[in-house]
Amino acid sequence: MASATKTAGRPRDRRIDEAVLAATRELLLAEGYAGLSLTAVATRAGTTTPAIYRRWPTKMHLVHEAAFPADLASGESATGDLRADIQAVVGGTAALFSDPVVRAALPGLVGDLHGHPALHQELMERLWATRLDQLQERLDHAADSRLVRADARADHLLGVIGGSALLGVLTPNGQELDDAWVAAITTLVLEGITP
Repeated sequence: MASATKTAGRPRDRRIDEAVLAATRELLLAEGYAGLSLTAVATRAGTTTPAIYRRWPTKMHLVHEAAFPADLASGESATGDLRADIQAVVGGTAALFSDPVVRAALPGLVGDLHGHPALHQELMERLWATRLDQLQERLDHAADSRLVRADARADHLLGVIGGSALLGVLTPNGQELDDAWVAAITTLVLEGITP
């Protein structure tokens, strides 16, 4: 991935990285994951296919970074109100999975990642690690105050929240991850973790 790659030699031109990511997003919307080729991305970005491969070792890496930029991993700030904090995580997840680029990328990306478990784990950690830590910290604080069960785990909650959003996106007609969806998932999560 471009943001994690550091090699000896002249520094990489960040403008090429940005042009490639923008071209990837545009082509995902126009062609979908299956129709996206690195040759088309290179042409649209005004660079070469080898330049793309120097930055992203696979199409999956490139599409993942284009659809899920690194700044998405920062998560939401804690408010101290458990319902508001859970709702913020659910709402942030809904916004993420409602993005047209993400919706265009997910079906093919999920299919390709199935055969590459180590890469899948790497990409999921890039996306969820910070959110997991933040959410677990909130749960631990709430458990100390006896607001949630002591065995509440952030990875389980993100699995429920992210899995619900993913299923909604991948269903044939595509479920709207709207305010009603956010409220329903927030309630389900809270009922599952409160004593």
